[in-house]
Amino acid sequence: MPRTATGTKQSLVFDAKGFRLIEFNRKPIDPDPIRGFALAWNKDLTLIHVLESNRFRLNGYAIFRNEDVRKWRAFPPDDFLSRSARILRLAPSKPDGVAFSSMRQAIASAGASFPLVTVHRERIHRGGCDIGKVLRTNQRTLTILPITPQAEWEEAESFHLKDITLIEFGGAYEDLLFRLANKPGLGVPVHLPRNQKH
Repeated sequence: MPRTATGTKQSLVFDAKGFRLIEFNRKPIDPDPIRGFALAWNKDLTLIHVLESNRFRLNGYAIFRNEDVRKWRAFPPDDFLSRSARILRLAPSKPDGVAFSSMRQAIASAGASFPLVTVHRERIHRGGCDIGKVLRTNQRTLTILPITPQAEWEEAESFHLKDITLIEFGGAYEDLLFRLANKPGLGVPVHLPRNQKH
């Protein structure tokens, strides 16, 4: 877990399939916490199976920088969200083929395993994101083939790896965009979820 965290006794923490349900506070770069099951972490990055707490469902994965986490808390077993996860039998799992010894490796492996990756550069592009197919990475940059909210492909674009604070993949929105982009005549406007404006 990020070093800024304060721990909770394991006996007082809810988990599913051995993964703890945790809320991460990343203010000021993101006013809203990220909630999910912590799947793995190292000194720099954390990987979670994202929990949509307003819909009570698992929805894709996120990898974010620990240095941006201000604090975190593990949910106790009697919390409403924990009880909801239990009754709905939510079953978090690790994404196949995704490694994250560095942000570069995280992006490259997620891009190889999933058709689209959402890239956040919250310190320079707060409240927005870029979604696309990973084309390549090198020591300094990521290049993607961006896709618009209308599910239309654009020209390749590159970003500095040092600016990337969070990536998401395997979610319902990314899946829908990719499916629409690959079905002629279905590239119609779709609405971005909150905090996912291009």
